[in-house]
Amino acid sequence: MSHNDRDIDAGELFELLTSISKYVEQELHLYALGGTALTILKIKPSTLDVDINIDNEKEYDYLCKIFGEIGFERKAPYRWFTQEGLAFDLFHGSNILGTQLLHDCLTKSRFVQSFGKIKLYTLSPYDIIISKLARGETRDFNDIQDTLKHEKLNVIELIKRYKETMETSIVSEYKQKLLDLIEIKFKEWKFQIDEKLIGEVKKWN
Repeated sequence: MSHNDRDIDAGELFELLTSISKYVEQELHLYALGGTALTILKIKPSTLDVDINIDNEKEYDYLCKIFGEIGFERKAPYRWFTQEGLAFDLFHGSNILGTQLLHDCLTKSRFVQSFGKIKLYTLSPYDIIISKLARGETRDFNDIQDTLKHEKLNVIELIKRYKETMETSIVSEYKQKLLDLIEIKFKEWKFQIDEKLIGEVKKWN
């Protein structure tokens, strides 16, 4: 099986879930993360791999079993490849792409649609931005910019939720990453923010 570095769009992802659903006989709740969620929400045209979280351990084990039965190849504890060489990253629990998100991140998720017994959700745009900002690579800032253009988000709420998340997650330089966003990137992007908010973040311990 060759492993291709090729992007997948929402249509292909939905086709893949439709084909997997034929083997699924019990309800599964899949939560799309990162670029996968942004692709489903039509904020990005495509994503390099499929990032999915399953909170329930029995559901997670059941889907891993199905992946094995239908011939997906496991290359790492969380990484599977389809026969076409598409990377499918399957995470379990509330540690999302290296960030320990708040316990309510899944209840705040958006329902997208069902594929047979599979129910597909995306993380909320707030939690997508928080997980992107915690990683803080150039492509993450690009994704944050696109999300802010697409979604009407309350910046005060975003900052408050980011701070609450960082209180329980081990992320280096988390205050500086937020300042890079609201003090530097927001100005570059002509995105309005109250200077008092920036001052408040600077006072964080």
